[in-house]
Amino acid sequence: MTERPPQRLWDTPSRLRTQIAAGGGRLSREVFDSVGAGRYHCAILCAVEEFGPCCQAELGRRLRMDRKDVAQRVVELEDERCVQRRADPADPRRNLVRLTAGGRERLDLIQARLAVAQNELMAPPTPQERAGLVAALQKILDR
Repeated sequence: MTERPPQRLWDTPSRLRTQIAAGGGRLSREVFDSVGAGRYHCAILCAVEEFGPCCQAELGRRLRMDRKDVAQRVVELEDERCVQRRADPADPRRNLVRLTAGGRERLDLIQARLAVAQNELMAPPTPQERAGLVAALQKILDR
C-alpha cells in the first residue's frame, strides 16, 4: 500500500477487515466466475463433503444461509450433477443432499483456485502470522 489512511482508521479493526474483505471478495469472485460457480455453491459442496449427506435445513443452519438460497443452489448443483438428492431413510419426508464424484472434482478445482487467490491476498504475512489471524477471526466469529 503506497499511502495509509488516517491513523485512527488504520487502527480500527472493523475498517481493516472491511478493506481486506473487499479485496478478498474481488479475488474470490474472479475464481468463482472462472469455474462458473458462486460462493454458496462452494459452501454447500464443502459442507456436504465434510459432514456427509445433509438435509437442506441442516445445510442452511450450518452455513448460516437462507433456506430459499440453499434450495436454489442445491437445484443448480443437482442440475450440474455435483450433488444428488435422495429420500432420507429415517424420514422419507425430507431429502438428503449427497456429493457426487463430479461434485468432488468441482470442489477440488474451486479449492485449488481459491488457494491461489488466498495466497495472493495473504502474501505479506508469514504462515505463522496467517494461522494466528485465521484463529483470531474464527474466535471472533464463534462467539
